[in-house]
Amino acid sequence: MLGIILSFSRKRFTSISAWLGILAGFIVFGVRMYDPRGMNLRLMWFNRWLIVWIAGLAILAVILALMTSIFRKKFLWFVNLFSLSILIIVSLTYLVPPVIQYTREFIYFGEAGISTNAMLRALGFSLGIIVCLLLTLSAYEVHKSLNTASQSYAFMTASLVIFACEFAVSSVAALQRLKVIRLTDRVFKIMIWRGENPNAFLFAQLTLALIMLAFVIYTHLKPSQEFPNKALLRKEKARLRDCRRWSWSLCVWGAMAVFIVIVLHYYDTKPPAEVQPEPYELNDGIISIELAKVSDGHLHKFSYVTPNKYDVRFLVVKKPAGTAYGVGLDACDICGIAGYYERGDDEVICRRCDVVMNKNTIGFKGGCNPVPFEYEIRAGKIFIDVKALEAEETRFR
Repeated sequence: MLGIILSFSRKRFTSISAWLGILAGFIVFGVRMYDPRGMNLRLMWFNRWLIVWIAGLAILAVILALMTSIFRKKFLWFVNLFSLSILIIVSLTYLVPPVIQYTREFIYFGEAGISTNAMLRALGFSLGIIVCLLLTLSAYEVHKSLNTASQSYAFMTASLVIFACEFAVSSVAALQRLKVIRLTDRVFKIMIWRGENPNAFLFAQLTLALIMLAFVIYTHLKPSQEFPNKALLRKEKARLRDCRRWSWSLCVWGAMAVFIVIVLHYYDTKPPAEVQPEPYELNDGIISIELAKVSDGHLHKFSYVTPNKYDVRFLVVKKPAGTAYGVGLDACDICGIAGYYERGDDEVICRRCDVVMNKNTIGFKGGCNPVPFEYEIRAGKIFIDVKALEAEETRFR
């Protein structure tokens, strides 16, 4: 959408708006990182209102684009351009900080500063940014190739409609969390649909790009008029060829985006097969697990069936720093009994929200950490009173 807007306006101040939005995003990120005292909750409130503002500005931009294309007034064109500039600034203010946040995840806690995994994460981040920039550039060039103003308005308006719908749906959850609207069945269904279809609007934008590039290729196959000499004819053929090449470029990078969000994301987040619970000793209501069996740094799962027939799962993992162990339920206060799995050699992942656990915090309350319970370590073993597990059995209904 950014490429189409920049192509549509071809004015310097829309490009300046993009840079201002990126700068504002860096400022918001900096405030979050370096002045956290009481600021995180305020930024959360600010981000939720940003979603609502983006939805409103996008809807306004759609209305102005339609009015401009119908009435063709220069005043409306400038108003539309101004609304698009403000939309760019506000949207990038919201979208840039989470992108920058990824740079803080190149090196995991307890991992060496220079490692293969850190370099691969940095490389993946860089390639993702490059794909986005090439998509923007290709969309800019393809949209610029459209022959008439009506075609230009049509594709820009369609892209704005998709963008407005995306943030209108997201604003429902934002307004509910801001306590502006109540959590009704309809609101809940919209929130669930958005969570289950995170890439729906991305695919809609890429489908629009596919239609636009196909239209440009079809209308730029051969010159549509006569030329007084062969030099002008060759120049026109070269222009048409460049337009078709940019169209194929947009197709390639759009396909790459789909490949990333579907195939690569699937393999990156695909949980392994469920780990079967390991055996342990149970004597007089006390579970004992030898430390030697769980000291390899990997995730180990266990299961205890209570007298009420609840299967209470719990896990043990040796922490990378020191000789401590993390012990907790295979459940958390946020995601319920979705549980955890191990990805690679050093990542413990929540099955529901895909959050990477810090192994050093397992055994402590808060966030998406496994729910802790009482245990004791002595004589080379972990001892757990089954009453501590039975007290948590209702979580595993």
